[in-house]
Amino acid sequence: MKFAFCIGNGESRRNFDLHKLQKYGKIYGSNALFRDLSVDVLVCCDRRMAMETVSKGYKGTVYTRKDWYSFFPYENFKQLPDLPWPEKEKWTQSFHMGSGLHAVNIALLEDNDIIVLCGHDFWGIENKHNNLYKDSENYESKEHNAIDPSFWIKQFEMFFNLYEKKNFVFAHADGWRCPEGWNKKENVSFQELNTLVDTLKKLQ
Repeated sequence: MKFAFCIGNGESRRNFDLHKLQKYGKIYGSNALFRDLSVDVLVCCDRRMAMETVSKGYKGTVYTRKDWYSFFPYENFKQLPDLPWPEKEKWTQSFHMGSGLHAVNIALLEDNDIIVLCGHDFWGIENKHNNLYKDSENYESKEHNAIDPSFWIKQFEMFFNLYEKKNFVFAHADGWRCPEGWNKKENVSFQELNTLVDTLKKLQ
């Protein structure tokens, strides 16, 4: 049984030590997560974030968009894989999918059995930007408006439907809001973030 930990940068994971997860499976993250943790797979859809990994000497595996992959002739850089569906409507297109969802796609392509999701918060905080790295290099300010999560929710649902034999576990903190109807999906479950490590220990 292979675990993949797909880490979003929402503020709900602020007080959780991600290092505790490393012994249980691969960690897939995005953007500025590399400042705090050396992950197995880092996705930087934003070219500025990809450039930041280079300027700060990050040597881990970094995936970026094919649009600017040629700008990064480094051994640790890879081009994002294609999505597993036709890219017709705007919300199904690779360019309109963020780094966090691309990290989920890679985790699924690497044939992990259980996809544990932490820090995928969807909604803003008091209508403002919800991100642990806001107000830092290459990020929006803390006063930036919240981002509409509708594309993210639809994209996750596409994964749920395509990978019915995979288990998606959302490890949430207090106050995390579940998108409507997800608690009725057979391959989607929920785990309190502060008890996640205890649960993993029991599954060993």
